[in-house]
Amino acid sequence: MTLEVTSRAARTRNARRVRTLRLHPGGGAGFPALPRVALWCVALILFAAGCGGQGEARVPEELVAERTLRAALAGERAEFEGLVAPSFLAQARAEMPDSDDEILGGVLIAGFLEDIPFAEVVAAEYGVETEGDRAAVYVWGAFAGAGGEEMTMSEAEAIRIPLVRENGRWYLDLLDL
Repeated sequence: MTLEVTSRAARTRNARRVRTLRLHPGGGAGFPALPRVALWCVALILFAAGCGGQGEARVPEELVAERTLRAALAGERAEFEGLVAPSFLAQARAEMPDSDDEILGGVLIAGFLEDIPFAEVVAAEYGVETEGDRAAVYVWGAFAGAGGEEMTMSEAEAIRIPLVRENGRWYLDLLDL
């Protein structure tokens, strides 16, 4: 018998994380039937307790999208710039040769935030679609507007954050906004 427990992240947008606990009925180290059932129950309880999300590993794409969103909303220009694809940064610097990092960071953040309808993340959920060196991270949940008003976005209304992998690392892909 195989019991599959699927986390919330595994049910969203082609996520591939599924935790599987294999239980083998009968033939279990010579335990009588009743203690074996009790052991199964304890194993299920312990397994379910471990699925609470606290220790669940998050995919790198999700972490980059979260850091990008938080840096942009906080106006952290240097941090945001470090999350943008190096190939895009090189192109932007070539087009704006007289701009220092402070100005360039501000321009990049303004462009990214143009279609973001909230000013603060309260409780977000993420879904990830990855294809080769490109990924899209979808963000929905509870947010606060510029005036502090609460707002929620369903998964169908999710914000899309495009990413690209360069030199083995994920970055924000500002060419795909």
